[in-house]
Amino acid sequence: MAKGTLPVDMELRKATKYPQAFQELQTKMINTTQQIKLSNAQIDTLKRTVQHSKLVDQEITSLPPSTRTYEGVGRMFILQSIPDIQKNLQLKVKASEDKMKSLETNKSYLERNLKESQDNLRELIVSKQQSR
Repeated sequence: MAKGTLPVDMELRKATKYPQAFQELQTKMINTTQQIKLSNAQIDTLKRTVQHSKLVDQEITSLPPSTRTYEGVGRMFILQSIPDIQKNLQLKVKASEDKMKSLETNKSYLERNLKESQDNLRELIVSKQQSR
């Protein structure tokens, strides 16, 4: 919600027949918008993780097979073979892509929910304007 809409919302809430319904719809819209922003942030993070994993895989592929490679585990590094590291990177990419699909599905649900709340709010405003 924009800062400039707050005084209008307060006037509208006072003027509406059902101030509690208006407040509930407004709260629901704000919560849904915040959840959509959170989903977008999580999706962006997962996209960066996928991109990073793919870049690391490309770099590892270019190394000679006898190269000693280490994989970070928490605060330490473990000596791993190149195929093992590539396998772990592929698993990481797959898990991130699955999580992104789940978040996208949830985000589309939230967007439909937000649109429905906006439509309900418009109906409430129109009904108030017609009753004047």
